[in-house]
Amino acid sequence: MNTHIKTIIVGGGLSGLYAASLLEQKNQDYLLIEARERFGGRIVSTGLNHNQEANVDLGPSWFWPNINPLLSALAEELGIKRYKQFGNGHYLLEKARGAPPQAINLGYDIMPDTYRLEGGMQAIINALLDKIPTHKRHTDREVEQITQNDDDTYTLTFSQPEETLTLTATSLIFAMPLRLIARKIHFEPPLNQQLQNVFNNTETWMAAHAKAVFIYDKPFWRENGFSGSASSNVGPMVEIHDASPEIDGEPQYGALMGFMGINGPARKTAGDETLKALAQKQLVKLFGPEADNPISVQYIDWFQERFTATNDDVATMHGLYGLTQKDRNHPNIFFAGTETSRQYGGYVEGALDAASNAVNQLMETSLQAL
Repeated sequence: MNTHIKTIIVGGGLSGLYAASLLEQKNQDYLLIEARERFGGRIVSTGLNHNQEANVDLGPSWFWPNINPLLSALAEELGIKRYKQFGNGHYLLEKARGAPPQAINLGYDIMPDTYRLEGGMQAIINALLDKIPTHKRHTDREVEQITQNDDDTYTLTFSQPEETLTLTATSLIFAMPLRLIARKIHFEPPLNQQLQNVFNNTETWMAAHAKAVFIYDKPFWRENGFSGSASSNVGPMVEIHDASPEIDGEPQYGALMGFMGINGPARKTAGDETLKALAQKQLVKLFGPEADNPISVQYIDWFQERFTATNDDVATMHGLYGLTQKDRNHPNIFFAGTETSRQYGGYVEGALDAASNAVNQLMETSLQAL
């Protein structure tokens, strides 16, 4: 199959979906390509089968309305409600192995101005998908090679189980981690070496993390005076919070979320089931025997997600983000994804900012070519 599209967006996470929705609003010719079998990228929300509207997040979950204007405006535009992150009650500290956890009553909300979305961050993904026609978005399309043609268009070659699909495009938007672009996609002619070096050295947001969510029939810790938040020097989870999903101000069930404090290679060696069992024991120690009876345990290790991480993604802190360089030999290739945002890199807001910037650059370049 060989088809020409004006603009192809590579990567169907939040940034790619938002870029597609912006091009759809402008009545542009585009196609959105995603390597995974689902859209959403690093945004994954799940829940209990009987309540699909109340999800917990295995990827990003929080936003701050006072400093995230793009996400706040988009959620309002899409009709998605928000609710305050629960933060009242005792905060727990686990300082040393063998020592009992220490409960601290700070006397104030430990997570002010921190919000979640009803339905989880997945609600944004689903709402954007509804705005993009199904024939303009495809999953299971992993890009292998980008070839610049004599007329300055681009040929994309995809890896497919049973066929090789080839598309051509006038312009490309890459809405994916920069390090993955450098490691997984072959460009002919190559990208500028300086740009490749930047891509290789840019940490992929969330790629080093693993997140566990333990779901209960109710947030029992609240009744016992706990906020659900804890810090631990023991682990395996080093940071824990109440992740109980709410609808119209009411928790639908209980959920405790924790970030693993063990690095990616060690987690892979230990195994998911072992880590989940150890994390459950930790919650029992922190919150009591009721924590030993979860309805469900959800777990994702982003370091083991091949369309998110590379073996070099071991840093657990936010990296230095923001892309200002362009490749003069490839003026019709644009880069989005949260890692390219200078102001909001490493946050959900950065994915929206980067997509908006990429689409604006694309439209300006298209006008200049007329």
